Amino acid sequence: MLIAAMSRRLNDDVDYATFRKAWIPDETVPGDPRTRMLSALNIEDPRELFTLALIENAEVADIPAWMERLTPIEERRYERIKHLVSEPTLNAVYQVVAEDDLSQPITE
Repeated sequence: MLIAAMSRRLNDDVDYATFRKAWIPDETVPGDPRTRMLSALNIEDPRELFTLALIENAEVADIPAWMERLTPIEERRYERIKHLVSEPTLNAVYQVVAEDDLSQPITE
């Protein structure tokens, strides 16, 4: 599994509902590996927005092919949101190396 993480700040005059309306993609691509997206606001600073995409059934080697298909959609979305948020302070894709349930004992 891969995850894509992005952290940025909503501009002072922007609420999350306004951002979300502009953020929603105007087109979907069959086979987009980002099948689960989580958006969260920092409970101590609700202007700080963190987005996490869970990317299942994709390999690192697949990234260039799906980015080629998604780039036009992402560029249009960026144009709609660029005046609503700061540039990301984190924008990266990670490969998951462990998944744990901390309410249960963890065995090696």
